[in-house]
Amino acid sequence: MGFSNRSSSSSSGEEDGDADWKAAIDSVANGFSINSSYSSKPNGVSSTRNKEEGEEDGENNYKPQPLKLYQIKAQKLLEDLVEKNMVIVNDPIPSFDNEPTPTEGGIRLFRRAPLGITDPIDEVQQPRKRPKILPGEVVNEKSKKFRRQLQTVVVDGVDVMAAARHASQKSLARFEAKDAAAKAAAKREEERVTALKKIRGEKWLPSIAKEMKRRK
Repeated sequence: MGFSNRSSSSSSGEEDGDADWKAAIDSVANGFSINSSYSSKPNGVSSTRNKEEGEEDGENNYKPQPLKLYQIKAQKLLEDLVEKNMVIVNDPIPSFDNEPTPTEGGIRLFRRAPLGITDPIDEVQQPRKRPKILPGEVVNEKSKKFRRQLQTVVVDGVDVMAAARHASQKSLARFEAKDAAAKAAAKREEERVTALKKIRGEKWLPSIAKEMKRRK
């Protein structure tokens, strides 16, 4: 009797499972037929709509995955390293509003930016201390020492004129020597050209031939 009860219960369970399985298959088939009928419409309106709805459902159903054990350990190690090596220092920000606006030359890139680099101007440095003027010796104009100092400093005008005349004659002689040397070189060049003309003729040197024609 017990065996018959077990067999009847197992058969009823299998029938229920088969019925559920058939119902699920029918629902999937009906949904597929409806989707295929919508996708058969022109311009693919239903297919694009289904894609958009599927994307929206995917975005709404997206859930971030929980961290794994090795990720949690690595995160803790990084936090410990940052806490040990990082030092927070309070650095007060200077207030630019209270500072006076400089009148020096320069260009500001922004309104609160510092002035640009300007070329330094060489200014004449004034003496910071007053010079100490020491009292000098009293000069006796009638003394022999003063006369000797004057004789060493004073220059005779006749001597100056003689030195100037000698310098001018020397420069004139130098100029005359240069002029004579230039004239001699030009004369030698003319003699050389005339000798070549006699040997080779005037056709070998067209520039000289042009000059000869101009002279004629």
